[in-house]
Amino acid sequence: MADKQQEKRPDPGANAGWSALGTLLGGVVAWGGIGYALDWWLHIPRHLGLLVGMIVGIAGSLYIVMKRFG
Repeated sequence: MADKQQEKRPDPGANAGWSALGTLLGGVVAWGGIGYALDWWLHIPRHLGLLVGMIVGIAGSLYIVMKRFG
């Protein structure tokens, strides 16, 4: 047993950071995809649906991250 190396456990702060990053990226991708789909479906010029969707996604994701970790 003394020969076994101790397992390194990940830093809890790193886990929180990865979780926050995943939340931020997930929100932008999900809402951006919804906006893109609306652009395609409604033929909105200049990809305004995509832009609005990404802004809504980042705002919602920031709110969730601040609520969960802040």
